[in-house]
Amino acid sequence: MAGSVQDTYSSIRAKVAVVIERQNMLVAKMEAVKEENAQLRATIESLRQEISRLNVDNEYLTVASVLSPDRTQVEQTRSLLAGLVRDIDRCIAELSCC
Repeated sequence: MAGSVQDTYSSIRAKVAVVIERQNMLVAKMEAVKEENAQLRATIESLRQEISRLNVDNEYLTVASVLSPDRTQVEQTRSLLAGLVRDIDRCIAELSCC
């Protein structure tokens, strides 16, 4: 009976060691996935900023490439320029208050 208890104990101890090893492997994989997730989120954010910048550049190029403006294009250009001037004024006001 004593040998049987000792064998059971050894078997359980070996199985616990395997479970602990597998848990450590899973924890390591989880950390790697978390790092990759953080990197991908940073990449997404930088790509969003680039898309935003490119949209603004595209809008400016559209305004600059108007060769034969008609009435609607002139009005769109004026409203865009007015918006840009307001943005510049707001930036100047923010810089001057600090």
